[in-house]
Order: sequence, then C-alpha cells, then structure tokens
Amino acid sequence: DKLLCHGYLDELLCANEGAFLSNLMLCLSSEANGCSDVKRLLAIVGVSLNLLQPLETVSIMRKEVLPFVMTMLLNPYPRVRRYTAEQLYVKLTEDGDVLFDEQHVEEANQLLLNAVWHEEDDSNGQLSDTRNRIADLLSIPLTPEQRNIKIGRKGRPWSATKDEFESYQSLVNNA
Repeated sequence: DKLLCHGYLDELLCANEGAFLSNLMLCLSSEANGCSDVKRLLAIVGVSLNLLQPLETVSIMRKEVLPFVMTMLLNPYPRVRRYTAEQLYVKLTEDGDVLFDEQHVEEANQLLLNAVWHEEDDSNGQLSDTRNRIADLLSIPLTPEQRNIKIGRKGRPWSATKDEFESYQSLVNNA
C-alpha cells in the first residue's frame, strides 16, 4: 500500500501492458473472496484504491480494479462497505477529474456521501441501486451477477457474520 501510494511501483504497473497490475488484482480478488478478516479486507481495499492512478494502464484499471472496488461497496461487512465508500470518495475527489468525466464524478461523489453504507439490513436494495448507479456514472462494467448482489433479503433480517468491531463481545470472550 505504501509503495503504491508513493508511486514506487508505477513503472512495474505499466510494464508488460499491465501484467503485474492484472496479477496483483487477481491476487487481491482471490484473497478477498470469502475472507472474514475485516482488517485484511480494509487493507485490500486500500491497495486496490491506490491502483487507481492516471497511468497508461487505464483500460486494465477500468476492466479489473474498478469492478472489484464496486463489489467491495456491497461487502457483507458494514465497516468494509463504509471504508470503501469513504476511500473511493477521497480518490474521486483527488483524481476523479483525470480519470473520469467531471460532471459524473460530482454525482458519484454525492451518491457516495448520501448512502448509509454501514446499514446492516438493505432489504429494499437501496445500497445495490446506489452502487449500480455509481458504476453507470463512472462507466464501470459490471456483470449481471455483480449488478444483482443484494445485502440481506426482503422480509428477513441480515444473517451474515457480524463485524468483529461492532461490540466488545470479542474482548469478553477472550478474557
């Protein structure tokens, strides 16, 4: 994350038509898939967002990095969703005008700010709709499966594992 943040890997990211970037995204995606460690997921989000740079690898970024970030906006853990939205907002504020159409960035940022990403139950699908609208505004390709991801189910409470930082229960169990 630090190396990406300070630009030390820029040459490597652009070398071989972005092969390193593609491999890194494959590793990040496989690491995030099924991961229940919130700290690790937050680190993965940080690295993936630092890959969003105005380099020669914009096509790979649009094809691999941005769809991954969009899936993290609907992660089962509220803390991961909120962190992803916050960091994406910061990234769009800093570099959005270079990477995307400025008018669409403004609207995407408003959607990121107005959504309650840390809600545990999204039975009416507002988060999914907001995420899909952001993807459309930024021209991020999402598969039909990615577009139809829902958090929770209508009429039923959300049954995913709770975020380990939601309460002090983990401290009580370890004492």
